[in-house]
Amino acid sequence: MKEERILVVEDDPDIAENIEEILELLGYINIDIANSANQAIKVIKKYRPDLVFMDIKLKGDKDGIELGEIIQQMVDAPIVYVTSYSDPSIIERAKRIHPAGFIVKPFNTNDIHAIVEIVLYNRRTQPTSVEAPKAHAESPYMVTDAVYIKSDNAFEKVDYGDIFYVEANGNMVSIFTKEKTYTIRKSMKEMEEKLPSNLFLRVQKSYIVQLAQISSFSTKEINLKGGATVQVGRQYYNSFLAKLNTITES
Repeated sequence: MKEERILVVEDDPDIAENIEEILELLGYINIDIANSANQAIKVIKKYRPDLVFMDIKLKGDKDGIELGEIIQQMVDAPIVYVTSYSDPSIIERAKRIHPAGFIVKPFNTNDIHAIVEIVLYNRRTQPTSVEAPKAHAESPYMVTDAVYIKSDNAFEKVDYGDIFYVEANGNMVSIFTKEKTYTIRKSMKEMEEKLPSNLFLRVQKSYIVQLAQISSFSTKEINLKGGATVQVGRQYYNSFLAKLNTITES
């Protein structure tokens, strides 16, 4: 029996079952099935697979390419796309995340056998780096725990920990902090670039929140420690969920 864990992300139950049966015939016993981006993220958090088979045309707010980008932030696992689409534009999008391979539907046992053996062999035999990976990219700024915000005629130091959230309002943004609210002429894209991605996350077109300020959340809204409630955009929810350490019943 082969111990590597394989995740199959496929919203067609017949295809998912077909891949699972082929993998079992090949001797793989640790196989998980997810039919949506949300379910895939939960499985990855729990089991940390060694290989992911991913359908590109997933139903829901994330397709397989967008989900692949999220997965790469969570786990170092090669992704093999399973698709009936060979559109050049789709292939170009998929190339951004450097997938381990593609399988075009309809596939057979030999197709699955060849790709899984090659990908997992490469994973087993790839040299490991002698240097420990860095948790975050080195900051180009001398002060790494705060930002200086222009207020009237002076720049005021604001610790990252004191920022609750950022809200867009036309071509202005409001930065809500422990002490006061700053309103400046900036775009949300510029704010995303200024605030460290390991501490802050955009959860809607008009909102960026500090992750440490979250007291509770659902699929629709986030409650912050300061008492504010921020709506979560559907297209942002899975990226948001992937950033948090969660415990669920399943």
